[in-house]
Amino acid sequence: MRCRCQEEALKERMLRASRIPERYLHCTIEGFEIWDRDPGGKQTLVKAKRRTREFVDLYPSVEHGLLFQGPPGTGKTHLAVAALRELILTKGVRGLYANAIDLVQELQMTFDGGGRSRESILQPVVDAELLVLDELGTGKMSPWVQDLLYYVINSRYMTKRLTLFTTNYADWAGSEGTSVLRTQETLADRISPALRSRLYEMSEQIDIRCKGDYRREAVGSPRPRS
Repeated sequence: MRCRCQEEALKERMLRASRIPERYLHCTIEGFEIWDRDPGGKQTLVKAKRRTREFVDLYPSVEHGLLFQGPPGTGKTHLAVAALRELILTKGVRGLYANAIDLVQELQMTFDGGGRSRESILQPVVDAELLVLDELGTGKMSPWVQDLLYYVINSRYMTKRLTLFTTNYADWAGSEGTSVLRTQETLADRISPALRSRLYEMSEQIDIRCKGDYRREAVGSPRPRS
């Protein structure tokens, strides 16, 4: 049997192997603040926090991951990483964090034949027991990038591996989409209808419809005049 210190050391190694960015290593579900003053936005934050807690508590007896949708600065990455971090430390889950933009850039660097191979980059993402795929749909969505996302997401879809997604893009457009997410494009526009369809089966959708930005609130930046 392993002693307590060995178990703690193993958990720390697993946490480092998850590639959670330093900025988010402190994140916990309990530490997620319900910061929005607007009643509607506050309600969505409360629901997002509650569903994240339920996901962690029920794991591994869960059938779907989570899809956090909302504007920048609303806490999507905090909740996704907090769930991954807690599951690593309390249930020994072998998980991985991947930022979609960074993943694309890392793969592009393999084109000149130097550094890591394409397979060594993608295989851990595809095989992770639990994956956080952050910033889905952000960046230049060329056909090559869409093919890459299709490979990663479809591979996990086919093997029923759980994924926590975050995205700044929603499933609506027009005036509401503009005011809430500052974009005229839907998530399906960004990643393709085929991939969006798979996400319906892979994850529970959690909309965070705050109009403010927690980071801006935290540093006390002055609000622009109307």
